[in-house]
Amino acid sequence: MITLRQLSLQRGGKPLFDNVSLTVHPGWKVGLTGANGSGKSTLFALLRDELHPDTGDLDIPLRWTLAHVAQETPALPTPALEFVLDGDAELRQIERDLHAAETAHDGTRQAELHAHFDTIDGYSARARAGKLMAGLGFSVDQLERPVAEFSGG
Repeated sequence: MITLRQLSLQRGGKPLFDNVSLTVHPGWKVGLTGANGSGKSTLFALLRDELHPDTGDLDIPLRWTLAHVAQETPALPTPALEFVLDGDAELRQIERDLHAAETAHDGTRQAELHAHFDTIDGYSARARAGKLMAGLGFSVDQLERPVAEFSGG
């Protein structure tokens, strides 16, 4: 579990956390809301070990992995749908390997890679990514727009 014990942190003379204690148990889903400048991003920076508290303790089990999505997207010319698909490292590696096998005219390797691609549902990845993005409010037209055109908020 994630545990904060009597944690305090001040940024620029402003106290963001004053003797805060918190426990997040395995399996919990936690939402964090607050006004701009209230410390939400700072809390995540603490959890990612990018900042350290002025006082108190923060414990995260060593075997746990914390994932996060940056608030700002990079100013890339990459279409939004492709950017989402880039998040699937295994899918993209198989695509690269397939291209190499096709270039080398290695039919056996191509067959192996197509089978693996099928196993990871690679053939439906575009549709699934588009559905995910539609659920987040992206229009069909926006899927092909460059990432640089979107704001991080």
